[in-house]
Amino acid sequence: MNATTTRRPRALLLDDDPIVLRLLGTALEARGFDVRAAADAESGLAILLDELLDLDVLVADCDLPGRDGVSLVHLVRQAGGERDLGLVVLAGGPPRGLREQLFALGADAVVDRALGHAAAAEVVAGLAARRAHPARAWLETAGPALRGALLAARSAFDPASRLAGAPA
Repeated sequence: MNATTTRRPRALLLDDDPIVLRLLGTALEARGFDVRAAADAESGLAILLDELLDLDVLVADCDLPGRDGVSLVHLVRQAGGERDLGLVVLAGGPPRGLREQLFALGADAVVDRALGHAAAAEVVAGLAARRAHPARAWLETAGPALRGALLAARSAFDPASRLAGAPA
C-alpha cells in the first residue's frame, strides 16, 4: 500500500438474523466498509482471530447463539486485551443495567435495534472514523524510508560488508 492509497475500513458483523446481516452489511458497504459476517459466535470468533489486525470494528448481536454480548465484550477486551478494535453491541431495547455493564467491560457503543440498520451503520461509521490510527497512516507513508534507514544501519554494522572493503 502506498501513501496515496487509502484503506477501506473493515467491519465484522455477528448476528444470527440473516436479514440484519444483509441490511446492516449493505448499509456499511454503502459507507465504504469492507464487511465480513458470521451468524454464530464460533464462526465469528474464528474470523475475528484470523483477521483481527485488519478489522476496525466488531458489531455483535447481544444475544448471539453460543455467546452473549457481555461474554463477547469481556472476551475481546479483558481476556484478549484488544483495545484498538471498535466494539458495537446491537441489543433490542437494552435495559439500563445491561448498557452500563457493556460499557464498563469496554463496549464503545450499544445500539438499540429499534433504531434500524441505517442508524446502526452511522454509529459504526462514526466509531471507525474516530478510531482511525494516525500512527498507522504515518507508518504507511514513512515505511519505505524507515526500511531504507534500517538497511543502511544494518549494513554499517555488518562485519561481512566491512570485510568486502565497504566503509565502516
